[in-house]
Amino acid sequence: MIKVISILSIGVVAAITAGCANNPLGGLTAQSAAAKDYEELSGTWQLTRGVVNGRPAPASQLRKTILITDHNTFRFPKASGVGTHPAGTFTVNPNARPKQVDSTAAGGPHAGQLTRGIYEILDANHWRACWAPPGSPRPTDFQSPPGSGRILQDWKKIGPVPSH
Repeated sequence: MIKVISILSIGVVAAITAGCANNPLGGLTAQSAAAKDYEELSGTWQLTRGVVNGRPAPASQLRKTILITDHNTFRFPKASGVGTHPAGTFTVNPNARPKQVDSTAAGGPHAGQLTRGIYEILDANHWRACWAPPGSPRPTDFQSPPGSGRILQDWKKIGPVPSH
């Protein structure tokens, strides 16, 4: 159970980081598209589905896994069951297809390591991500087959960013 929690934590941490450049097509600049996605991703989220290396996370773990994102930072509250209160930063590249996210853990066994992922904002209250293990190539689809080491996550918004 602790291993699943640690792996899910790594995925979330890794799940959010990439550069921004102007969009030559004249639409939103990468910077303004990123700002929009950071705003939509900010809030308190509950994990509704987690698949780690092809294995679904137990429902009891899903209920306890809470993530707080505030623009380009993330953290797990102590009550989320993660235990070490991990936190970190992430960057998004909303102009890639699929959208890209990179995260860097601020502490724990993977502190400072870059985790590459992809994400999709489904609506105002739901988003999903798929993470590769640290140091591995970025996923290109939202799947976590056995042997891949990937982490697939679905999140549901349960509230705003709490005040400090």
